Amino acid sequence: MTPVLTAAALAICLAAVPTARTDSDDLDTDDLDTDRLQTALDDLAALGDQSIVVEVRGGDETWAEAVGPRSLEAGAADAEADDRIRIGSVTKSMTAAVLVQLDGEGVIDLDDPLSAYLPDLLPYAEEPTIREIMQHKAGLPEFLFHLYGSLVTEGDMTDVYANYRTYFSPEELVALGVQDPILFEPGEGWSYSNTGYTALGILIEEVTGNRLGTELRERVFEPAGLGDTYLANPGGSGIRGPHLTPYLTTGDPGRPFFDTTRLSNSQLWAGGGVVSTMGDLNDFYDALLDGTILTADQLAEATAFQETGRSFGYGLGLFAVAPCPDGSGQVYTGHDGDSLGHETQSFHSLDGERQVSVAWNVVDRHGYTDPDEWDAAVDALIAAALCG
Repeated sequence: MTPVLTAAALAICLAAVPTARTDSDDLDTDDLDTDRLQTALDDLAALGDQSIVVEVRGGDETWAEAVGPRSLEAGAADAEADDRIRIGSVTKSMTAAVLVQLDGEGVIDLDDPLSAYLPDLLPYAEEPTIREIMQHKAGLPEFLFHLYGSLVTEGDMTDVYANYRTYFSPEELVALGVQDPILFEPGEGWSYSNTGYTALGILIEEVTGNRLGTELRERVFEPAGLGDTYLANPGGSGIRGPHLTPYLTTGDPGRPFFDTTRLSNSQLWAGGGVVSTMGDLNDFYDALLDGTILTADQLAEATAFQETGRSFGYGLGLFAVAPCPDGSGQVYTGHDGDSLGHETQSFHSLDGERQVSVAWNVVDRHGYTDPDEWDAAVDALIAAALCG
């Protein structure tokens, strides 16, 4: 639910970012180096107890693998490359796509303040626009700091044990976040906010009269052919179908891993509640970039990446990163996600010719794996996938 981009290889030059798929964007689509990919995956898997699923595409080729069992229980079946996971904040790319479509249809205007549609949702005199919220430039505080403060600040699991099964309405989650002062004048900074994307989910339901899951299914999942993807019912918990069991490390040697399968779906929702597979994620971003979901003008708007003051840019529900170590500055887009047990990274060339989606099932906040080694190994796998 918060960005987990590794930092080592993500310096980018925003001035050079292309904004739509064109012939001149085409990358080298030579055969995938599957030996290099397998070595990078093996190196990553050797660092900890995480099970990993990955799918890489280069031109017409696909390489998909899985490492480890579906759970840490004795006798668990082996993971398979098409197993489902909670994709966490990768959901934001999907929610944003719905909003860009609604803007194109004249149902909303992204440059209107959110209060034009939801006048009582935010308590601030400073009125962020829908676009600013989508870009994380609205200054909205984060509700996770109230829901899981002990985990965020100290790695302590007390708040997780107390709250992970609790149902919250979207309005309650927003209220948790906005009890704090606004972080900065809208448009004048950058701060990642699940509160903001929860508010955007409320907006979609308000202006369409439909549930968010219906809008995602009809506008995103079905057009892109995502047969194994769904927005989890906010009133329930659990994951349908074959999936990796999600775990948090606990810091307790007697009980080192905590199964978060029963996490309330309500807490993820518009900012992180979609369940999918690596193949479906690659299909989604391919459909986003090839005109299936957004028009060329809409895609250009979504990929008008903004400075964040960090080692990445951000558009409308999309990161801009440059993971290749060759110094070319070639920009890729996509998103990452942390759903309290699953972590996902999904990044793609803007011409759609190079794609990688990878996820694992142990979110480690207690040093069971060396974080620098883990980040470097993830970077190496992504570079092997994207950089040729």
